[in-house]
Amino acid sequence: MKKLAVYILVLLISLNNCFFVQLFKLPVLFQHFEEHQNDNGNLGFVDFLAMHYWGDDINDSDDDRDMQLPFKKVDHHVPHLVFIPNRITYTTTINRISDTSRLKITYNSHLHPNPHLGALFRPPIV
Repeated sequence: MKKLAVYILVLLISLNNCFFVQLFKLPVLFQHFEEHQNDNGNLGFVDFLAMHYWGDDINDSDDDRDMQLPFKKVDHHVPHLVFIPNRITYTTTINRISDTSRLKITYNSHLHPNPHLGALFRPPIV
């Protein structure tokens, strides 16, 4: 059972991060080829590929459809981090302050960020 879960996780992660996602767009490629076949009947498949991938595309106002083709644009995917927590319990003790009159809260101005300290060009600190 553990091997099956590992295989499923590896498959899901690799399908999302590899070029396999582009292979799922192949039906769009064939549908778009059929659209061009309806417009221009003597267009071959190699000519279609050359027009969309290696050459200049004709001005037929379907740029949004052209960008849906596989390997036409780079898709950046966020890598998935698989985290399986262990069942470990932690116990801590909290010491409470019973006398709040001795509690002194001080104001520290260095805790508030200064926008000038993050500037790219700033004078030297003396």
